[in-house]
Amino acid sequence: MLAFELRRHLSLLLLFVLVSACSNIGSEAPELPVAQVPGDGSHAALVDFFSEWREFETPDFDGQVPDYSPASMARQAAELPIWIARLSAFDIGQWTISEQIDWHIMRAEMNGLSFDHAVRQPWNRDPAFYITIYAAQSDVPAHEGSEHHGSLDLWTFERPFSVTDLTFIIDRIAAVPMLLEQARGNLAASNARDLWMAGLRSFRGQSADLRAFADEVKGQNGALDEVIAAAIAASDTFHDWLEAEADAKTGTSGIGKENYTWYMRNVHLVPFSWEEQVTMMRRELARAHSSLRLEEHRNRDLPELKRIQTSTEFDRRMNAEVDEYLRFLDEEEIHAVFDWMDPALRAVNGQFTPAEPGEIRNFFNEVNYRDPLVMRTHMHHWIELARPPALGVSQLRITPLLYNIWDARSEGLATGVEEMMMHAGLFDGRPR
Repeated sequence: MLAFELRRHLSLLLLFVLVSACSNIGSEAPELPVAQVPGDGSHAALVDFFSEWREFETPDFDGQVPDYSPASMARQAAELPIWIARLSAFDIGQWTISEQIDWHIMRAEMNGLSFDHAVRQPWNRDPAFYITIYAAQSDVPAHEGSEHHGSLDLWTFERPFSVTDLTFIIDRIAAVPMLLEQARGNLAASNARDLWMAGLRSFRGQSADLRAFADEVKGQNGALDEVIAAAIAASDTFHDWLEAEADAKTGTSGIGKENYTWYMRNVHLVPFSWEEQVTMMRRELARAHSSLRLEEHRNRDLPELKRIQTSTEFDRRMNAEVDEYLRFLDEEEIHAVFDWMDPALRAVNGQFTPAEPGEIRNFFNEVNYRDPLVMRTHMHHWIELARPPALGVSQLRITPLLYNIWDARSEGLATGVEEMMMHAGLFDGRPR
């Protein structure tokens, strides 16, 4: 399991760092303009400044359509240094550690926007940036990867829709054709082939999600039916445009090792360079492979685990393993167990889907259908997502951090818990 995850993340890392065709953000900090500290320079002033910052980070809107035009992005880039200077004007030396962390959170987010303007420029290079529809919840705090500010999370709305929600949904979906028309102009100079090809898959997915939504709500509201139909047509047309332009896209999509290292250290606040991360991942991959081989040898005389074959058995096993996992966390005093954890974990049990004869499905399904307890550990993602805010938690930490800054904690914990629980004894009573 760990070996699979390390291979997957190493592959993504390598793709991300392909020979760069982008600008280089450089290792020296630019000279900042002189700025006055916000408010009275206190932590309370920082909290107020954070709200102002999030408003600035969001581009202007024309109705429900965010403006990522060259003029809009140039204005934002020109104004960004003064925001960084205002943050730098705080004297945090006497603040508590928690308060200082809040300041560094803001620093990381500002660095993220600086990096987007200087290097990544997703609004100019990445077609998938313009995806609007998200039909299902992710297992991490926010959408993974770059996204525009006018997206629509359909899974967040209770059915039947309230009048307010219905109006919002109609307006957001109605914006899709206008946004994709803007995207054509913004992406005209993009030559990032891998990003371009990935965009084809993303827009096939958006069209499929819209069609499924159209089937779900058909006939409930005429205006909703109309905007969904228009958004499907626009998504299909945009996909066809991407496909027609694909052969002409021959450039690289990566950002380069130096830029990757800067991004890790200054946005994700991970201290390791590209080279150091590759060394660690290769070492961990080798360790995982050797551990796997030893386990396979130890269990060499045991029969192969059989897949779950019926819906009844699937539901029984999944529910039993949720019980077992939470009981283990509690009885072994590994993790405090609260009432909200059970429904959060049980809600992602899924539904039985039989495999075709000879079919090998994705890694997670193959594990789930043989020993569901193993993947309950990885589903710790959903316990984290359901965790209510702690009393007195800073306002800076109530909403997910921008630029996927949370990824090392979220993905690292969920993947790490798998092996942690194995060593803690969760699987000791099982034949392998």
